[in-house]
Amino acid sequence: MTNLQAFQARICSTVAGYLIQDQKVLLVKHKKLGIWLAPGGHVESGELPHRAAEREVWEETGVRVEAVDFWHSLPKTTISELLPNPALTNLHWVCEANYQNRLVSRDPSQPQKTKLWPNGCEQHVCFLYFVKPIDGVDFRQNLEETDGIGWFSADEILKLETTDDLKSELSWMLKLAQQRQLG
Repeated sequence: MTNLQAFQARICSTVAGYLIQDQKVLLVKHKKLGIWLAPGGHVESGELPHRAAEREVWEETGVRVEAVDFWHSLPKTTISELLPNPALTNLHWVCEANYQNRLVSRDPSQPQKTKLWPNGCEQHVCFLYFVKPIDGVDFRQNLEETDGIGWFSADEILKLETTDDLKSELSWMLKLAQQRQLG
């Protein structure tokens, strides 16, 4: 492996909260990306991932939620607190071009290129949580971050303006929720 091959992408931790009611998932249309996805965003410094998912759903939809532990329901112990586990974790590129530009900039024979994604993330590791409402599911759109908000069924997801990967992920999460009787 050469030095350039060992060069690591800048990875940021992110979360998404899947709120499902009556076999529909609450989605937002991301203002910058122009696609439909589950409410979510970056985990802040010192923040637990499940709390970040709860915060992001609240900020983007106005619905207060709590994360659901998808994998187990062990009783609390006196030694430690058990935290909700995500249903899924993925790693995806946010700006592979930034990574490629940084690779080139390490090679003195190549010209320096400009940064394409201003916040520095090149990949996101995303923790996907199921969340449940605390006070009901009446939502409000965050106009600063989103261009739309709504409930979508499995059939409607297939017609959404989003990526094929996200369509698969959304459909899979709806199936998991149905199997586990969430929402």
